[in-house]
Amino acid sequence: MIGEVQNMLQPVQIRKMLVDGDQWAGWQGYHIPMSENYFAIWTPIGTTMNWQPGVWTAQKHSLMYFWKESWSTIQISYDEEGKFVSGYCDVVLPTTEYSNTASEMIYTDLYIDVVIQEDYTVFTKDQEVFERAARTYPIVEQSRQSSFAALDWLEAHARSWTGPFTLFPQRLPRTDLERLTPEEAAATLQALIHKP
Repeated sequence: MIGEVQNMLQPVQIRKMLVDGDQWAGWQGYHIPMSENYFAIWTPIGTTMNWQPGVWTAQKHSLMYFWKESWSTIQISYDEEGKFVSGYCDVVLPTTEYSNTASEMIYTDLYIDVVIQEDYTVFTKDQEVFERAARTYPIVEQSRQSSFAALDWLEAHARSWTGPFTLFPQRLPRTDLERLTPEEAAATLQALIHKP
């Protein structure tokens, strides 16, 4: 039994923070150790999602990737059969505090986002929220140029499914990744990423 537990994916708490230090959202995911260059987190359907406005149960599976010193995180969601249903890209403050063994993955949201719909159409949002925050929080105003450069970069790559999006399968062959060993889960995703 102990050996089985050690072979399961390592749980991790995801914490989405606001620039004022408040937590906007938190939930548990699972590390899938695919690379030291980016950090993949799997969150299955049925996960309890604790958001400041309320608590609900995730209705979609999701893969979320983090990069050290990046201005963004990307989350791609899938239905029960593993079909792509949406994508959400947060522009965030860069950090070095990510690893494949971290007990928490914490990111600070800079409000502006890229959204990918089920038909792969793409739009950006919350520019007015950014502007309000920039008037109150100097860190937001100081990040303006980098934040909007990241937004434009994400939008361009999302429209053509290039750049960081090539790391995300558009369809999953299985949606029980949390039941696999780290090696099995990583191999499942790597096989899809490296398909020609």
